[in-house]
Amino acid sequence: MVQNNELVPTSIKLSASGGMAVVWNDGHAATYPHAYLRQQCPCAICRETPPEVQTVPDPFPILGKNLIGLRGATPIGRYAIQFLWNDQHAEGIYSYAYLREICPCKSCQGD
Repeated sequence: MVQNNELVPTSIKLSASGGMAVVWNDGHAATYPHAYLRQQCPCAICRETPPEVQTVPDPFPILGKNLIGLRGATPIGRYAIQFLWNDQHAEGIYSYAYLREICPCKSCQGD
């Protein structure tokens, strides 16, 4: 049951290959692909100049970028999570409110 209308994760599971699965305290479940999270980085640098994110393998890998991947994550208090990406970017702090706002599932994107 949601208290004080605050939506917070009850479960967060990170996958090195797939993404982040979140179950929210209102029962909603969502999976956030790594590339989607990286493209939605809330830091000032990325909001000014959105990152180019490689989502399919490069046929000429010596000339291109690697696929985006997660190298680590750190909880920030009881309100956010910070990711370390394989492109060395780690400035974005994703509040739980922001993560819920950008939920990529069809029912949330359709609202």
